[in-house]
Amino acid sequence: MVTEAFASGIGLALVVCLPLGWKWRMPVTVVLPASLVIGAVAGAIGTLISWQSTNLGLVPLIFIELVLIGVFGCMSIGLRFFRDPERVPVETENVILAPADGTVTYVHRVEKGSSLVSTKKGQHFELREIMATDMLENAAFLVGIDMSLLNVHVNRAPMAGKIELVKHIGGRFISLRRPESEITNERVTTIINNGYFRIGVVQIASRLVRRVVTYLAEGDTVSIGQRIGSITLGSQVDVAIPDVEGLSINVEPGDTVSAGVSIVARYGS
Repeated sequence: MVTEAFASGIGLALVVCLPLGWKWRMPVTVVLPASLVIGAVAGAIGTLISWQSTNLGLVPLIFIELVLIGVFGCMSIGLRFFRDPERVPVETENVILAPADGTVTYVHRVEKGSSLVSTKKGQHFELREIMATDMLENAAFLVGIDMSLLNVHVNRAPMAGKIELVKHIGGRFISLRRPESEITNERVTTIINNGYFRIGVVQIASRLVRRVVTYLAEGDTVSIGQRIGSITLGSQVDVAIPDVEGLSINVEPGDTVSAGVSIVARYGS
């Protein structure tokens, strides 16, 4: 029974954690080791319980281990999710930094006179808060960053400047895997003006989220890399960048970026 208790802990952790990791788009290189550790701890505790309680059946033991796996799993995710490490930008001049940790999902060029849209699975939806301004008088780029459950969820200012707009839109919390999520999920749009041009940052919540927090108000001044807000659990952040003189986009789909550190674009001479 002792051997079975330890083996069942590891087996249950793999069965529970791996499918959840795939569903929540966590890297297998993180989920697999974490599952083994959590399973080993749950199995060790289960082994100790079974050794002390000789009358304990297999079904109660499995239930106890499942509870332990759930507790340790939530603790592990919580410790990673609520991280807020200090970040110091390596470059601050003529650069636009990533506003969020995650993976770049797309880089769209928006021609002059066209609508600014956010894309999900081939579907396109207008970002009306930015389009209501005159920010799109020239061509622009829209960069989408997908944040997994394990990413740091504190977002940072892509550039220094004055906050011209902070607009919160309530939503229905539909999964970001569904194409219509960009116009129905809760989101906060922030526009920053550096005196030369303006960029827009759109924080988009996922279906499990009930809160997008902003730390800013219209009229505030921010430094590049400064914390601007946070989103609970999995989410997405889009950054809209006008095609100003000398602009070059430094990322492409599939790239991994870090908020306040990774360079999304360069501009000027």
